[in-house]
Amino acid sequence: MAEEKIETCFICGKKFDMNKADLAYYRNGQFPICDFCADFYRFYNDDLSTKKD
Repeated sequence: MAEEKIETCFICGKKFDMNKADLAYYRNGQFPICDFCADFYRFYNDDLSTKKD
């Protein structure tokens, strides 16, 4: 079992375990993003990536 790795979300400030989170990631390799924020902002990323100029 992975060791607990507590991080604080860069966006919302919530503390979470990075090793137990499914969607969490490090933005630019250093800013932790929790599951909730990653899921919420994924909508915007998907929406922006499908738009054409």
